[in-house]
Amino acid sequence: MRIHFSNVDLNSRTGPNTFGGRLKSSLEKKGHKIVGNNEVCDIFLAFIEPNSKPFPKSRLVQRLDGIWFKPEQFNTHNQLIKWTYDNSDFVIWQSNFDKAMTNFHWGEKNGVIINNGIELKEVDIDNPDIIEIRDKYDKIFVCSANWHRQKRLKENVELFLNLRKRHSNSCLIVMGSNPDYVKSDPDIFYVGSISHEDCLQLYSAADWMIHLAWLDHCPNVVVEAMSQNCGVICSDSGGTKEIVRNNGIVITEQHPYNFELADYDSPPPIKISGVNLPESIKINKNHICIDSVADRYIRALEKKWD
Repeated sequence: MRIHFSNVDLNSRTGPNTFGGRLKSSLEKKGHKIVGNNEVCDIFLAFIEPNSKPFPKSRLVQRLDGIWFKPEQFNTHNQLIKWTYDNSDFVIWQSNFDKAMTNFHWGEKNGVIINNGIELKEVDIDNPDIIEIRDKYDKIFVCSANWHRQKRLKENVELFLNLRKRHSNSCLIVMGSNPDYVKSDPDIFYVGSISHEDCLQLYSAADWMIHLAWLDHCPNVVVEAMSQNCGVICSDSGGTKEIVRNNGIVITEQHPYNFELADYDSPPPIKISGVNLPESIKINKNHICIDSVADRYIRALEKKWD
């Protein structure tokens, strides 16, 4: 197949673009060609919404990772996303949550759910700073995001402090730009935005990722952590639990969400007491293998899911 990726910046490290690069590499390895804007294509694959005009006679497929659902943004920010949804031949949702959300607001559509993926390659830890932290602490917790209130950094930190009461020699490493909650504590390290290689090394060194984000879709940071055998503590809202499955701890939200429009930057309280870590955890990560994910994309793009 000749496939055009629309609205993908392969030089960007944001979630959709990072996944786009991984998918491109796997599809090319399987013999498919990713073509540019002005080239003939069989499949026009729009990541969320197109940033170029679909090629005539190509099959329009939308990869959808959620919609804007703040009341004041719903109509304005979703215009092109909804146009793409309405006019696409097929939709690929990142999660059941995303499918249920769009079905609720815009009606049902022919499509399939395919979670994000990554190459399942365990990295070696050779960064001396990470080695030093691993040697110093019995348990390492990590969290990672481009921080804003929906990601619940404050609750992540509070959960760590709670867990440290029972696991005294522990630390929390906070990765990502613009942290919106900073706690002065000798065992909490804010490292900012770091290289992808160092991120993977930290996930490999860590025992647990804390990701309590409210109504997240299919976060690549969680996929990356699991690829390095790091267990995940998440909430049961959104799509995160669908990739975590039995590979961690899922905390039940106190306030169920029923797809109503809401200010996602004002998440409800979440109960973080009573979380107990298992003695050990075995990570089953076959479902996030990028080559398996790419095979599912090929089936969808070749109309084998119609």
